[in-house]
Order: sequence, then structure tokens, then C-alpha cells
Amino acid sequence: MIEKILKKTASFSEENPILMVLIILIITIFAGISSTNIKSQTAFEKMLPQDDPVIKTLYEVRDNFGGTDVVAIAIKLKPSDSPDNVNDIRDPRVLKLIKFIEDDLKDVNGITKVSSPADEIIQRNDGNIPNDLDTVKEIYNSLPDDKKNRIYNADYSMVIVNADTDVGGDKSKLRRVMADVYETVDDAPVPPGVEVVYTGTPAMDLLADKLMKKSQSFTTLLGLAGILIVIYLYFRKPLSAAMPLIPVLIAVVWTGGAMGLLGIPLDMATAGMGSLLLGIGIDYGIHLMHRYEEERTKNKRPMKESLETAVVSTGTAIFTTTTTTIIGFLALTMAPLPLMANLGRVCAIGIFFCMCVVIALLPALLVIEEKYVTSRYKKNNNSLSSSGAQDMKK
Repeated sequence: MIEKILKKTASFSEENPILMVLIILIITIFAGISSTNIKSQTAFEKMLPQDDPVIKTLYEVRDNFGGTDVVAIAIKLKPSDSPDNVNDIRDPRVLKLIKFIEDDLKDVNGITKVSSPADEIIQRNDGNIPNDLDTVKEIYNSLPDDKKNRIYNADYSMVIVNADTDVGGDKSKLRRVMADVYETVDDAPVPPGVEVVYTGTPAMDLLADKLMKKSQSFTTLLGLAGILIVIYLYFRKPLSAAMPLIPVLIAVVWTGGAMGLLGIPLDMATAGMGSLLLGIGIDYGIHLMHRYEEERTKNKRPMKESLETAVVSTGTAIFTTTTTTIIGFLALTMAPLPLMANLGRVCAIGIFFCMCVVIALLPALLVIEEKYVTSRYKKNNNSLSSSGAQDMKK
């Protein structure tokens, strides 16, 4: 049954190579459009089982009591050449900065509460910011030790403003809230010798989202370049080096389309999907192409016969290998962690697409290369040789 399907596929690719390429191209376009719907997922709670009482209670707390994700805005001393720089984080100018940030962020949709331990000093001064550092020190020293330890660090170089949010796993809301935080600090009166650094769960989620997308592009391109070099060293022809890669790259696009269609998110596990599929799927193309060239050069068989032999013999092994690999990856879908389950789904789908596209598209590309590219190249060389011979006779 498998051999008959493979033989028919090889025959169709040999007889209609352009049509096969167009079919694959149309599917790839739709898959590319679908891949734009992939959602990135960096929220830690989304990586855990959603039916677990811990996660359910987290959502209940968030709904009833406000945000559980805190943006920690760290206000720190930094080296500065300014003669008017801040040397002690207890400086009243820092308190003015804290007050500005708090007042501005309280009106931001998505931020449920803004506070700083340094508010205690302002409250002890009748709700007013002290005018000089000595007054701040005096108020600070009058506080109980348990309160003093919560306001500034030991060397008076850092103070924190906490902004509680309810963004959860909502990426669009996370970006909007963090954009408002950045804008507030940009407009704030930051004195010389002071810097503002963002941390906390929302800031880390945003950083993880940025790094995941960057890592996905970087690792895929790096893997692509490395694989291309190795294939070129093996086949010694630029076109032959590119052809096994084309189906695998298309399979990566199809996998992205399936992720968008099935709602599988881009998370810390699936971010490396591109380079992973390139490394596994490229074997299929190399084996098929090597067998085809062996049939054509060593056994001197016609194109159609060589193509059918290569696709049937190699395709049977590829099908078996793909099936066992898919079973191994599908085992991950049984994992209680959604992170691992998503990786299993993506890899299983991707490996299946690698097999399908290699078997369907690579034979068509081989036919196009031999019938249209190589033959035309030889024809042009022969014409040049004939012209050169005639010139020599003259």
C-alpha cells in the first residue's frame, strides 16, 4: 500500500513537476498566513496544568482581589559626572521621583495598586516630601527597625516602587501596561546619578517574549547556514546543496501554520522548533537525493525509473522512521506540563510535514533541475564550444 502511494507520487512529480511545485506553493502561502495567528506564551501559570487547584485559585485571587503580578521598579544609584548627582538614595529628589511615578501609574488601566516603602517617610512628614536630606535621615532614623529595613537597602543605593497588575497571560495587555510604565518613567524627573530598572513577573514575561522570538530566528538561521555548508561539501554543487533544504524549510512554514490553526502557542519549548525540524528533516532529503543520483550515475537508469526507485526505496524507510519518531514525540503530549505537551505536538506535526513535503516536492525539484536547468546549461555550453571551434577554424 505504502509502496503504491510512493510510486504514484513519484510518477506524478515526474510527469507534472511544475504543477506539484504550484500545489506545494499554494499550501505554503496559506500556512504562512495562518502562522501569523501564533500566540506567544511566557506567563508561568500557563505552563502549568490549568485544572490544578493552585492555578484555579490564582485566577480566583486575581479576579477578586486584583493583581498578582508585580512590576518592581528599582530606583538605583549609578556613577555620574554631574556635580549635582545623587549620592544617597534617601535624597528628597528620589522621593519626588517616587511620588511622580506613583501618581502617574495609579491612572493606568491594568495597574491595580502602586506603592513604595519610602511612602512611610512622606507620611511621617505630614504627607509632604522633605526639603533636605537631613530631614529625610532624621525621619528615617526615627522609624522602627522592621520598617527601616523594608525601605532602603543596607548601603542606601536602592529603593523600590511596586506596581501590582492584573495582566496575567494577556500578552496585548502586558505590552500596553509595560509601555505605559516606560512612558511614565521617561517623563519622570529622574535626577542625575539615578537610574530606573524594571523587573518583576510582567517585565520578565516581556523579556522572555522578546528573547524567544529572537532566539527562534537566530537558531533557525544558524542551523540553516550550518546544514547548507555540510550539504554543499557533500554534493559539491550549489543547487544540489539547496534542494534538500527547500522541502524542510517549507515544512517549517507548514508547521507554523498548523500552530496558528490549532492554537498551539510559541513558548519556551516550541521556540526552537525551526532548528529542530531542520536538523531532523534534512536527513530525508539527503537520503532521497543521494539514492536518485546513485541510480542516475552509477546504474545509468532513465530519469523516471531512477526517480521511482529512489522514492519507493527511500520513502519506505523514511515512512517507518517518521512513524517511530512521531510516536516518540506524541508520548510528550501525555505529560502533565502543557510546555512539554506543546513540544510533542509541534514536533510530531513538523516531522510528518517534513516527510510529506520531501517525498512530494523533492522529486519534482530534481526533475525541474535535470530537464530545465542542467539541460539548458549544457546546451548553452555546447553552443559556446561550437562558436569557439568555428572561430578557431577561421
